[in-house]
Amino acid sequence: MKYLLLPFLLLFFSACSTLEVQSDYDDSYDFSKIKTYRVVHYVKKGENTLVNDRITNAIKEVLNAKGYKDVEKNEDIIFVYHYAAKEKVDVRTDYQMIGFGRYAYGGTMVATTSAYEYTEGTIIIDALDPQSEKILFRAVGTLEVEYKKTPQEKRAYVLKIIQKLLKDFPARDEALKKAS
Repeated sequence: MKYLLLPFLLLFFSACSTLEVQSDYDDSYDFSKIKTYRVVHYVKKGENTLVNDRITNAIKEVLNAKGYKDVEKNEDIIFVYHYAAKEKVDVRTDYQMIGFGRYAYGGTMVATTSAYEYTEGTIIIDALDPQSEKILFRAVGTLEVEYKKTPQEKRAYVLKIIQKLLKDFPARDEALKKAS
């Protein structure tokens, strides 16, 4: 019985997982002067370079779609990202009333405790002024990591996450309109 319950619980909890995004920006900065960008990531020892490449490419795809141009030097803004994952356990206790007799008069409460193990991922994207290295925009996303099988599914999953993280970063034409 418990072997039938496990796939159901995994399906239920993965369906409930959502990306929580928090973003912040410097409202005194004139984003309309940004035309070019560069993505930088400082690789930590043992990091998965496949994941790094997917995140870097997704950031570039989203920013290009917003009207910015990727350059190797003399950029107007630098995007830096960091990510981490940790194992977590969600413990839940449910109570059920078990009654006695024909009409369940009297009875007792029975507690059922279950534990759900999952991986929580956090990604931070900062947009920095290249001269001062001051953070101009920051997006932080936390989610239950979903495991994908193929490289194509993994790319699409990462792109979806990055699109949500950079949703509040202004598109080039939006920034120009606000400056006018």
